[in-house]
Amino acid sequence: MRKRITALLVVLVLLLTGCSGAQEEEKPAEIPFESDTVLIVGDKVVNLAKWYLYALPQYEETDRLYGSSIWDYVVDARGTTMKTAVKGDIRSQIIYTEIVCSKADELGIALTEEDNMDINLMTADYMDKLTPAMKTKYGITEDDVRAIYADNKLALKVYEYLTLNVDTTTTEKQVRNMILEYIPILKYYEGDDGEPVMYDESELKERSTLALDYLDRVKADPDVTELSQVTDETFVPITVTADYSTLVEKLSEKIADIAFSMKKGEIEGLFDSPDAYFILDCVESEDEAATNAARIRIIEERQREYFAEKYERWSDETAVRVNEEVWGTL
Repeated sequence: MRKRITALLVVLVLLLTGCSGAQEEEKPAEIPFESDTVLIVGDKVVNLAKWYLYALPQYEETDRLYGSSIWDYVVDARGTTMKTAVKGDIRSQIIYTEIVCSKADELGIALTEEDNMDINLMTADYMDKLTPAMKTKYGITEDDVRAIYADNKLALKVYEYLTLNVDTTTTEKQVRNMILEYIPILKYYEGDDGEPVMYDESELKERSTLALDYLDRVKADPDVTELSQVTDETFVPITVTADYSTLVEKLSEKIADIAFSMKKGEIEGLFDSPDAYFILDCVESEDEAATNAARIRIIEERQREYFAEKYERWSDETAVRVNEEVWGTL
């Protein structure tokens, strides 16, 4: 019996230790910081030259827009200065690029010969514009510049690959933009205290009667195809290029439904809402450029959201180490 118990204990120990008394898998040794190491993302070392290639355009643009005195300006309630905020933004950009590029191999993504030709051209152009003094000051070499362009190109290819099959279907209410002219005949006026004061019943009836008379005149004139063609100091049309949600915001859902179903050249009214009467004129039932832009905007937002989920997981799995000694000198 004692032998059986001993045997069971041996089996249990083997199961817990991974059989045959094997040692736990050793973690790879941390990459040491060199004197010019800014940070290490996974196993990718970011040196000072790479840092400055990312940072210089941001620094120059900020200086150009706001002047050199901006760097000590406090940008939030925590006392963060512009200098610290910009450094953080640049660090995030570098970390993002390094993490995304690190996934290229497992996804089977690589730079093509055409990509490398473009990278070489951009590298040569950048190096031509960089003064010898700048190269010396920041230790920037042609290889450093080429690596930056290659990383950004590869990161973009990873993004495009992963977001290629994101759902591109959209509904008419999501994307169709129309050009609408509308006249609001308000049911209130501004009181002495700046607050809205509703007209009484007789005043509302008078305002609606005037609006109906105007509408009859407009519709009776065969030469009038748009409200803006009629000069009237009392009734001034507002022109909007709007999708369905914008119409709801401006007109109310009930009137937006009517407006969205109108055809080009239709002039209709008087539509009643709690705050105003409306006269509507459909100038164009669809503005093609605005509609296409809305469709692209929705699809791109879906792509960003999908990729953000992937990136968040990659980021959680990737160690980032900052060389605090060098970081404080940047």
